[in-house]
Amino acid sequence: MSKRPQSSRDRFVSMAAKLFSRHGYAAVGLNRIIDKSGAPKGSLYHHFPEGKEQLAAEAVAWAAEQFTTTLQTEIDAAPSTAVAIRRVAERVAGWLEKSAFRDGSPLTIVAVETGAFNAVLREACRQGYAQWQAILSTALLAEGRSQARAEARAELILSAFEGAMILCRVHGSSEPLRSVGTQLEEMLQ
Repeated sequence: MSKRPQSSRDRFVSMAAKLFSRHGYAAVGLNRIIDKSGAPKGSLYHHFPEGKEQLAAEAVAWAAEQFTTTLQTEIDAAPSTAVAIRRVAERVAGWLEKSAFRDGSPLTIVAVETGAFNAVLREACRQGYAQWQAILSTALLAEGRSQARAEARAELILSAFEGAMILCRVHGSSEPLRSVGTQLEEMLQ
């Protein structure tokens, strides 16, 4: 997605996002994040005095921003939102294949694991999803859909993507996401 961050703070955030996407929130401890990031242990508590929850919230926000950039870039470059959605599905399918289906969406994994009992992480995930939904809704609105229709379609697109990514991991295949991308493109035309 992007170059390796340089500061210790950025290394902690990006590594936490990667590890959460691969193993989940509960399975990843701070020592593992420190070891994999290569950043000094003391700087973790300097940057994240509230600990793992604070780091996780920032990792979710960082991951959301990374995908926001991808989504907006595809929407800006495509002749229609429908084509952009299919292209994003293809791109994400490629990322899943490259990771041998070990990586997923950090937002999905953190939300599923913690959303029912951790308000801070639930809010971080909610904000990320809201950002993506707003981009989709704005693009659909610009194509002439009503506000209500654009918002409903954006929610459907987001839900379909997240569900398809889970199915990709379960099946060890990118076909669910590629299929969803094609179906969404057809529906939006």
